[in-house]
Parts: sequence; C-alpha cells; structure tokens
Amino acid sequence: MFEKLEQAGALSFSKCTDRLEAQKLPGRLAEDGSGRLKEADSGMGKNLFDLKGKVAFVTGAGGGLGRAISTGLAEYGADVVAVGRTQEAVEQTGELVRGQGRQCMALSCDVSQEGQVAEAVRRAVEQFQRIDILVNNAGVTKRIPIAEFRREDFQPLIQINLIGTFLCCQAVGRIMLKQQQGSILNISALSALVGLGRGNAMYSATKGAILALTRELANEWGPYGIRVNALAPFWFRTPMIGPVLEDHKLMERILDAVPLGKIGEPRDLIGTVVFFGSEASSLITGQVVAIDGGLSTTFTPPKAQRNTAM
Repeated sequence: MFEKLEQAGALSFSKCTDRLEAQKLPGRLAEDGSGRLKEADSGMGKNLFDLKGKVAFVTGAGGGLGRAISTGLAEYGADVVAVGRTQEAVEQTGELVRGQGRQCMALSCDVSQEGQVAEAVRRAVEQFQRIDILVNNAGVTKRIPIAEFRREDFQPLIQINLIGTFLCCQAVGRIMLKQQQGSILNISALSALVGLGRGNAMYSATKGAILALTRELANEWGPYGIRVNALAPFWFRTPMIGPVLEDHKLMERILDAVPLGKIGEPRDLIGTVVFFGSEASSLITGQVVAIDGGLSTTFTPPKAQRNTAM
C-alpha cells in the first residue's frame, strides 16, 4: 500500500513539475545548465502596459466612457473595434483613434441582439484576425422608485446591461478560447457593491448580475488563458448624469461624501482599463475594482443618500 502511495505521490509531483515547466511566465526559476537555479527573465525593462499588436473590442464606444476607453487603449498601442448603436457616433470615435496612428473599425450594433453581436465579432476577426481585449461598456439606466417600477421598465435594463454583456462575452470568448488567451473587462457600477437608496434598484440589480457573471467566467475560462475582471465606477462626467451635474446642491452633497472630493472624468478610467488589458495584470482574474474616489470605503448617512444618482 505504501508503495502505491509513493508512486501516486511521485506521479502527482511529476505532473505538477510538467505544468510549472510549461509556464512561460517572467520571473520563474530556471536551471542554468549546471544544476543551479537562477532567476529567469523578470520582465524588467519591458513595458508591461504596451498594447502594440493587440486588438480591443469596445462596446458603447460612441461617446462618454466608451470613447475615452477606445482612445485610451489606442494611446497605448491597441487597434480598436469601436461598437455602438449609431454609426455616426462610433465613426467619430474611430477618427480619434486613427488620429493616434492606430487602426479602427467602427461598427453600429445593438448588443442586446445576438445576430448583430455575432456579425460585429465576425467582421472584427475578418479584419484583424484576432481579438485580445473586450471591454463591455454599453449600458443604460432608468431611475424610477421601486414602488412605481413596471415590468416593461425593466426590459431595456436587462436586455442591454446584462444580456448584452453576456452575448459579447460569449461571442468574443469563443474567439479567445481558440487563441488560448484574452482579457475581458466588464463595466459594472458602484451600486452593484453598495446600496445607495436612490430609485435605481433594477439598474443596480443588472450591474450586480454582471459581477456574478464576471466571477463565473473567470473560473470557467481561466484554464484557457482568459482573464475576466470588472470595474465599478461611480459618478463620471458623461451625458448619462447630465441632470445630476446641473443640480448644484446635489453635487455639493455628492462631493462632500467622496473622500477625494471630486467626480470622475472619462479619462480617469483609462489607466485601469489599460492595466487590465495588458500583461501588467497577467495574474489577476475574477476581481472587481471600484473607481469611486474612495466613496465605497465610507459611511454616508441615509439623508445624504437620497435623491442621488450613480
């Protein structure tokens, strides 16, 4: 019996060694030929944030955060597939990307429609032969007190925010599975992490579901070299929160509640998006990062929570 246990242990150790040997990761230990272990190339001197040679597929790219994400990825060397509901808007994003010397395919697509998503992905692969980064940024909001919410009010939220994110993950994920590598970044919201009591319960529910989807995909696709993470932003200066920006008293309350004392600008997302799309985050998957000026670390009294939008 002990002999069998020893054999099983040796076999297990051998398999583990083979798996470690198969890893081509910077910084692993290797033998120098004399039997002594030495530190392999640690990647020092290499720009871990360089996206040259990578192709990014960005939804909701016609304006706001999506446009900033698209141009930000291009700044770091990525070619971009800019996807949005209106061709004119994504073409404007495409011009900005091309102005940075990168290629851009601008495509109109309703992410809640499976056929349109499949066609957009097909055209992207036909043009670039690969997709390395997917940013699921498309989303809508609807602020209605839960007691007044109707079933039909829920449909656009779940169709675009949740089903749209799923369809893009599925279609692009199939390409990444063939490539055996890729990075997916889902844009959720701070309200998926903390309750804020502001009439956006169903929006928050769809964004919370995106975090659950992110964790599941990270586990299912991790063995194939695909990383899946999420961002949870708060108030950013975009058309979506236009009414909030115009309410000066409300903005004063919001800024008082945020430790950094400011709301986000679209470009504030770029660094984190580039990080997750690059080799700098090669060992990170299934995580969510709040981009919120520190708000999620504080306790906001209930009175200050009311009538705010995020």
